[in-house]
Parts: sequence; C-alpha cells; structure tokens
Amino acid sequence: MTLIFWLTLVGICALGAMSPGPSLAVILQNRVQRGLSDALVASWTHAAGIFFWALAACTTLGTIFHRIPSVKTSLTLAGAGFLIYMALKSWGSHGNDHSAQNSRLPAAWLSGLSISILNPKIFVFFTALFSQVIPEGASVDIILGMAVVAGVVDGTWYSFVSFLVGHIGLEERLGRHSLLLNRASAASYLIIAGITLGQVSGLLK
Repeated sequence: MTLIFWLTLVGICALGAMSPGPSLAVILQNRVQRGLSDALVASWTHAAGIFFWALAACTTLGTIFHRIPSVKTSLTLAGAGFLIYMALKSWGSHGNDHSAQNSRLPAAWLSGLSISILNPKIFVFFTALFSQVIPEGASVDIILGMAVVAGVVDGTWYSFVSFLVGHIGLEERLGRHSLLLNRASAASYLIIAGITLGQVSGLLK
C-alpha cells in the first residue's frame, strides 16, 4: 500500500468527520455542560463506533447484514428505540442547576458511542467508501488498518473541536444557551431515529 493511498483515506475520513451534523451537537453538549474531559470521552467513544462500522463494512459482519437483512433490521430497530430514549433524556435536561441538569443527561461515553454506533448511515458511508478504495485481496492487516485510520481521524477531529471551543472562549457563550444545546442534541437523536425507522418501514429509500 502506498503513502498516497493512506493519505487519501485520511483525507476522505477527515471530510466525513468535519461535516456538521448530530455528532457535533452531542460533543458540544458534553464540552459545554460537563467539561473537557467528558467531551474527550464522548469524542473517543464516538470514534469507537466509527471504527466498528468501518470494520463491519469490509468484513463478514457487512456480509451478514447483506445476506440476512433481519439481523440488521433488528439491530436498527433496537438502536432507534434507544436513540428515542436518549432524546427524551436530553430534552428533559433544562434546569439552571448544572449538577442536577447534568445528572439527567446521558453519560458522556454513552452519548458519544450511541450517536455513531446506532447510526446505520455510517455503515452505508464506509461501505461505499471502502468498495472504491480497498484493494482486491486485501490482507487482514490492511483492513484493520483502514478501520483504525477511520476511528483515529474521527476521534482526533472531535478532540480538536473540544479543545478549540474552550480556547476561543466559545464555551461560555454556548453555556448561556444550554437549553438550546440540549434540545439540538435531542433533535439529533430523533432525526437519526426517524430516518432509521423510515428506512426500515420503506417510507424512505
């Protein structure tokens, strides 16, 4: 494998991670309302979910999903239900007392992991990506390396965002709108759950 291949993979994964979306709202929620350490935990558990889907896209798990659709459907429905539960937790966190408020928020590791590992769109993204770039007859080391790159790029990006928010003083300004941030995170969970249920029911293709 050439250096150009790996740099290209890093670039594509970075563009995917940098795209604004539900994950950013969850990381910001943890950064503003819990602090840097929790935001970093959320960032790297989110990265673990990315690693899982990237690995699944080019291994037997992906094959199982394609050959036995009921397995993926069951996991998808369970994930959608859990995301709705997470949304209710975030939506209900609206008090001015941060200690009480944070106790109602999903745990940092849980919010980071769930927003990535319960989002089947990520599996579709990596399936499309790896089908184009993965070499024919790639070894286990190469496949594992590609999944690791995807996870590390993702975790590094959201860690950078977590540090940047505090460095430029955005944390205090976002903190004044904590209710809006909680509602945005809740909406993110609901949007993913809604899209997921729509796809399972056939309403969305």
